[in-house]
Amino acid sequence: MTPSDDGHLAIAEIRQHIEATTELPAMPEIAQALLKLANDPGGNLQDLVNIIEHDPSIAAQIMRYARSAFFAYGAEITSLQQAVTAVLGYGLSLDIAIGLSLGKAFNIPNFGSMGLYPFWRHAVYSAALCQRLSCNISRPPRLQPGMTFLAGLLHNFGVLLVAHLFRREALQLAQRIETDAERPVVDIEREMLGADHQEIGAWLLQRWNLQKEIVISVAEHHHPHYTGEHAGYAHTVLVADRLLKRHDIGDAESDELPEELLTALGLSVEDAEAALEAIITAGPDLELLARQFPA
Repeated sequence: MTPSDDGHLAIAEIRQHIEATTELPAMPEIAQALLKLANDPGGNLQDLVNIIEHDPSIAAQIMRYARSAFFAYGAEITSLQQAVTAVLGYGLSLDIAIGLSLGKAFNIPNFGSMGLYPFWRHAVYSAALCQRLSCNISRPPRLQPGMTFLAGLLHNFGVLLVAHLFRREALQLAQRIETDAERPVVDIEREMLGADHQEIGAWLLQRWNLQKEIVISVAEHHHPHYTGEHAGYAHTVLVADRLLKRHDIGDAESDELPEELLTALGLSVEDAEAALEAIITAGPDLELLARQFPA
């Protein structure tokens, strides 16, 4: 790749590489099957279980999530069928499986001290917290818990795509973010790459034909003033990231919750903080889930 006059990659070159089909990571076959099921009005729970059973690692992750503390299921979960039927339900199980399967698309080395485990840890905590928050949101349109989980899990996928396509730049970027910790991550990315992880991730998920709610969540999760279509999903991710910042998880610019954003969601500060407490309590389960992603 040719750097621009200031030594940074030109935005046109990044876009060209991202949009070149041969350069993009291939969507895993199980993810393709799950997305096809998601678009099938006749799809049912047994179809979902049959697909997931073909990937033992995803089946194990879904069972572990169903067993986590914040579901408080009163009996032992001994099968995938039970986890899907009795605890998670069809919609949430489907979206969780889609997110977990898409995580298999990247085969990249650890990129600096930020690392892949911290990436997946943030993604899993954000996904769980987004799902939890969605249950307390009172303003219409109501958000789908599974879709909010998926939005939280995938919202930083642009970071992985940069590492997949531009490994040297990803390492330099990770080092810069660590040494310039007071600056917003998106500002550093724009300075060094000409684009931020929101834009880059949205390009990828558009090419993969992910739901519009997810693409917008990826593209707008650092923008508290976004008021366009599916803003509720993007704002829920933003709230989750700012809450997690209080525990040094993630890359949010602040841990403050914008009052106007909470009002738009119909979410109280008390409900948001209670959701965070529930997620932190379930931390050991989420840590194990995060460690099962490729590293």
